[in-house]
Amino acid sequence: MKVHVAMSIGSVSQFRTIVLVDVLRSSSTIITALNNGAASVIPYTDLSKAVKAHRRIRRSILTGERNGITPRHFHFNISPFDMSRENVFGKTVLYSSSNLTRILGRLRSSHKITIGGILNAGAVAKLLRSRDEDVAIYACGTKLGTAIEDLVGAGAIASLMKRVDYSDDALAAIGLYQTKDWRELVRRGRVARKLIGLGFEKDIEFCLRLNSSSIVPGLVGDRIVSLDH
Repeated sequence: MKVHVAMSIGSVSQFRTIVLVDVLRSSSTIITALNNGAASVIPYTDLSKAVKAHRRIRRSILTGERNGITPRHFHFNISPFDMSRENVFGKTVLYSSSNLTRILGRLRSSHKITIGGILNAGAVAKLLRSRDEDVAIYACGTKLGTAIEDLVGAGAIASLMKRVDYSDDALAAIGLYQTKDWRELVRRGRVARKLIGLGFEKDIEFCLRLNSSSIVPGLVGDRIVSLDH
């Protein structure tokens, strides 16, 4: 079994099994929504399509951001704190973000796509070990480039994949994650600084809670659901 960590979409397309890691904040928010009883999460690259879907899908909520700001007509930003049981239980989350949904839109339906982060690193690694397939862990970053928190999240997952063949990028990500002050490095990163400026500092601490969830979201058809259900 080979484990690769990738930082560009082109380098993951050859793999059937792909883990998308977007720690701040999409991975963490989707994990939290499913953990608190959301029926599913439907990703949209187009905000207007999400709004139209809300008009026809009963018990749905609009959750999204563009450059960190809640879009017009949307109920919630992509803060994990907004994905409370009170807000999401039994509902369909219509989801659109600047980054993760854009990346999902570029992948083929033949891929096995899961959503990983620091919150569920252990659960994702366990699922991947049970599949015993070559896997690409994609540290999503942003349009501006690599994001340190996504490399840390990829390293957290990869570090738990024992007795496998690691790519050099995977070894580098593991080394970063095993640095004792990785949380402080994440807080100093570009994305964290932007979130702090927008008033989402508490989201950063939430998203860095290692192995606090056993939920592994996966794309099934056009919906993200919990794969352990």
